[in-house]
Amino acid sequence: MSSVGPAPVPQERSVAHRASGGQGFAGLVRLIPAAAGYVAGGALLIVALTITLDVTLRWLVSRPITGLFELSELAFAAIMALSFAYATDRRAHVALELGGSLLGRPVGLRALASLLTAAVFAGFVWLTWSYASAKLAYGETTLVLGLPIGPFWYAIAALMAVSFVAAARVAVIDAAAFVRAPASARVSDMLAPALLVAACAGLGAFLITLHGELGPLQKLGLGFAMLYLMALAKVPLGIALTTVGFVGSYALLGVNSASLIVTNSLTSSLANADLAALPLFLLMGNLAISAGFADDIFEAASSLFGRLRGGHAVAAVIGCAGFGAISGSSLATTATIGRAAYGEMRARGYAMGLSTGSIAAGGTLGALVPPSVVLIIYCVIAEQSISEAFVAAILPGVLATLLYVAAIIVSTRLVPRQVPAASDADRLAPGRVAAKAWRPMALFLTVLGGLYGGIFTVQEAAAVGAGLAFLFWLASGKATARGLMDATRDAVTNSGALYLILIGAGAFGSFLNLSGAPAAILGTINPDTLPHWLVLVLLVAMYLVLGSVFDTVAALVITVPFVIPIILQMDGNLIWWGVVTLSLIEIGMITPPIGMNVFVLKGVLGSEVPIGAIFRGVLPFLMADLCRLALLISFPAIALWLTTVV
Repeated sequence: MSSVGPAPVPQERSVAHRASGGQGFAGLVRLIPAAAGYVAGGALLIVALTITLDVTLRWLVSRPITGLFELSELAFAAIMALSFAYATDRRAHVALELGGSLLGRPVGLRALASLLTAAVFAGFVWLTWSYASAKLAYGETTLVLGLPIGPFWYAIAALMAVSFVAAARVAVIDAAAFVRAPASARVSDMLAPALLVAACAGLGAFLITLHGELGPLQKLGLGFAMLYLMALAKVPLGIALTTVGFVGSYALLGVNSASLIVTNSLTSSLANADLAALPLFLLMGNLAISAGFADDIFEAASSLFGRLRGGHAVAAVIGCAGFGAISGSSLATTATIGRAAYGEMRARGYAMGLSTGSIAAGGTLGALVPPSVVLIIYCVIAEQSISEAFVAAILPGVLATLLYVAAIIVSTRLVPRQVPAASDADRLAPGRVAAKAWRPMALFLTVLGGLYGGIFTVQEAAAVGAGLAFLFWLASGKATARGLMDATRDAVTNSGALYLILIGAGAFGSFLNLSGAPAAILGTINPDTLPHWLVLVLLVAMYLVLGSVFDTVAALVITVPFVIPIILQMDGNLIWWGVVTLSLIEIGMITPPIGMNVFVLKGVLGSEVPIGAIFRGVLPFLMADLCRLALLISFPAIALWLTTVV
C-alpha cells in the first residue's frame, strides 16, 4: 500500500548495539519499539473484536455496549500514537527512495531525515500534551458516558512520547553510522545534506521575511520547493508535509496559529472515526492472507477459467480483483497473488511477459475494488461519504476487470505462442470452486452487504470484517501466535505510515488555503475560460506523471487540496472524481519509469524475471486502462449510477 524505506541494515544495528553496550537503559530503549508494535497490534485486534461483539449484541438482542463509539475513537487515537513507534523503528514511513541514488551515498541523508523525524515527534508530544491540558481546563467530557477527555489525551501524549523515543533511537543509530564512516566518505556524505538543509532554510527564511510581498502562486512554489527538497533528502513524506505546513503557516500567521493548525490536524486525524476503518481493513486483509485466502481465490479462479486458452492469466486478474476486495491494497495484492500465480503460469508454459503483466496490472485492482484503503483516504481529505464512494467504485472495478480480461484475450489471439493450448485436465470443477471460494465470498458479502444494507457503519463494517477474518484464521489450521503477531503488527505499521502522511497533509493543506493558492490556480486554470476537456486532459497528464514517480497516497494527498476547487468549478461530482483520480494514480503504478507495482512484483520474483519483461508485459493492460479512463471521464454515470440506486 505504501513505498517503505528499507529496514535498518545489520551493520547499523550492530553499531547501535555496541554503542549502547546492549545493557541497562540503552538495552531497554531497544525493546521499546518492538513492545509498542505488540501492544498496538494487540489493542487493534481487541478493539475490532469488541466492535464486532457490539454489532452482534445490537442486532441480536438490542443491547449494544453503551458508549463504545466514543471510547473506540479515543482507543484508536492511542493505538495510532503508539503505532508510530514501531513504524519508525521499521523505517516504514513513506519516503522518496529516488533521492539517495541521485545524491550519492544515503548515510548522511538518512541521518538528516532521522533527526528531523525525531524533532517532529518531539513537537507532536508537546502539542498533544497542550491539547490534553486545554481539554482538562475546560472540563470537557464524553457525550454518553460523561468521562473527562483530558486524562485520555494525557495518556495519548505519553504514548506519543514512546514514539519520540523510538524516533530518537533511530536518529542515534543513523548518526553513529555516519560518525563511524571513514573521514573521506564522511565529507562526501555530508555535502548533499548540507546543501539541501541550506536550500530549505533559505527558502523558508525567504517565505517568512517576504511573504507579504509574494503572490499566492509564489508562496505555493516556495512550499512545494521545500517539500521536494526534503523528499530528495529522504525525509518521510508525512514529516516533510508537517514541517512545510508549520513553517508556511508560521510565516503567514505566527507561531501560535501555526501550532494550532498542526494540533488540529494531529488530533483530528488520530481520533477520526471514519479514518479508523483504515487500520481495521488492513487488519482484515492481513488475517485473510494468514488464513490462506490468496491461494483459495487464485485456485478458485483457476478452476473456473483454467480450461480456456489463456485462462490462468484471466484467473490471475480475477484473483487480484477478488483479493483486492479483501486487502484494499494494490501493492499487497500484487505481492500476495504474485507468489501464487506466477509459478503456476510459468509451469504451464505461459510467456514471462503475459504472466508478470497480468499480475502487475491485476494488482492495481486492489486499490479500486471496494473496500479500498486509498479511497478511504481520499474521502477523508475531500470530506466525502466513504460508503457512497465504495458504491461508486463497484462498476468501475468491474469494468477494469473485464477490460483486463479482454486485453488477455486479444493479446493471446494476436500472439498465440504466449499461452499453451487449452488442456482437458483443466476441467470445470464446481465443487472445488465452492470449497475454495466460500470463505472469501462470505467475508466480502458480510462486509459490503452489511454496509450497504444499513446494518453497520464503515468503521463497524471494517471491524466486523476483521473479526470474521480472525475466526476464519483460527479455523484455518494455520493459526500460530507468531502469525497473529505479524498480522497485527503489520496492520499498525502500515496504518502508522498512512496516518503520518494524513497528519502532514492536513497541515500542508491549511498552508495552501491560507496562501490563497487554490483561488490563484483557479484563476490560471479557469474552467470558465478554458474548455473543460482541456482542463481534464491537463489533470490527467499531471496524475499519470505523479503516479509513475510517487507513491499512491503521496500523489493523492499532495494534489487533492488544489484539484478539488477546479472540479467543483466545473460542477463535477467529487465522488466521481475520486474514482477517476484513483484510476489515474493506479495506472501510474504500472507506468515506466517507476511503476511501483512492477517493482513490487520484481521484488517478489527476484532475479528470475528482468524488469524490462514486466514492463513489456503490462503494455496491453495499459491500453485497456486508457480505454477505461476515457469511458469514466466521458460517462460519469458509470461511477455514479449505482449511488442513485443503493
